[in-house]
Amino acid sequence: MKRFSKATSLVEEAESETYPTFTYSVLDGYIPGRVYMDESKRSALIGTETGIFVVAGEQNNRDFHHSVLEIYKDRKRENKRFTLFSPSKEWDKMIHKVFGNELKQLNRFRFRFNQLKFSAQIGGGASSESKIQPIDEKVISQSQEFNELYLNEYWGSVSNFIENGFGFCLLHNETIASECISIFSSTEYAEIDIATLTRFRGMGFGHIVARKFIEHCIVRNVTPKWDCDVNNFSSIKLGEGLGFENPVKYSVFVMS
Repeated sequence: MKRFSKATSLVEEAESETYPTFTYSVLDGYIPGRVYMDESKRSALIGTETGIFVVAGEQNNRDFHHSVLEIYKDRKRENKRFTLFSPSKEWDKMIHKVFGNELKQLNRFRFRFNQLKFSAQIGGGASSESKIQPIDEKVISQSQEFNELYLNEYWGSVSNFIENGFGFCLLHNETIASECISIFSSTEYAEIDIATLTRFRGMGFGHIVARKFIEHCIVRNVTPKWDCDVNNFSSIKLGEGLGFENPVKYSVFVMS
């Protein structure tokens, strides 16, 4: 746990850097994860068990660069996922320098939640044919998107999600039409993942269930997080309609 404590300090000290929600999920013990640090304790690699990582601390640390590269090579050799989030443009440059063409850079947006803007907007309610309910084990067993496979990937198990995560679904004539779930959460944040069945899109169901999710966050004093690919215009539009604004671009590196 000393590594987790030191890594938390590195993250908290980096005021100009932005870290994804899973960083805090791992450090808070909400999901299974690991922290790799060099002997100097100046740099850290924080990652989930399933291969989503973020770097923190000192960028110019050759011993750390070597360690991260070896972790990447091991995972590539074993045909395992290696997705690396960068908290800053300075780290972007260093990742390019260390990995060369081994990793491909993608761009995403991270939005800031404006609670006043959210509260000022009038949200539609479910129709008489629809109802909203929390996501539980029964819903998970029937879900096409946020099923056991999904929860094992991001939460380690269904039981861990039930204990530490949350979500809501909209049932339309008893069919799970739309769902909004915490892909990651921590003591402070809950990152939104949302899915609506194709035949129910354009009916406002995603907006309705996302509002319920955000209202739950506010009650729990947890900040909702909205991230998406820079070219996902439908997600950007939906997020803006829910009070998310001022997008900041950041980088994710994946295997080429």
